[in-house]
Amino acid sequence: MERADWLLLMLGLRVTNSPSSTLDPVRIQKGMFLFSQLSEVSQPEKYDFVPHIYGPYSRELRRDLDTLVEEGAVRESDVDGYSWKAYSLTESGVERARGVLSSSNENDVASLLAIKERVCQASFSSLLKDVYEEYPDFAVNSIFRR
Repeated sequence: MERADWLLLMLGLRVTNSPSSTLDPVRIQKGMFLFSQLSEVSQPEKYDFVPHIYGPYSRELRRDLDTLVEEGAVRESDVDGYSWKAYSLTESGVERARGVLSSSNENDVASLLAIKERVCQASFSSLLKDVYEEYPDFAVNSIFRR
């Protein structure tokens, strides 16, 4: 599988007890970072991250997200009162994710789902705090004070 396939699944997996199926950029970045750290998928299937203003950040992930939006697989929505966008799968993205899911390893998908549940259920500040505590080398450039 390709890295963007895991990103597509991250956006498409349903989380119990989550009020929304959309993800903000920080939750996408932190979720895929945790997947890169905790999953057993091969290195080419993982994004590379660097320390950034909100902790671990991947430019390749951002490019893949933009590409999925351009291809019509992901919907980018305005969030009232904020400058950032929310992301969710379109109908074509759901179909594409189903195809990816059918060829994915169950354990890897379960790992990704557990990570998505973690990032969706945590508040913004607790998510960053937890990631910074677990991976302090990625918090060195953060503007978020712990």
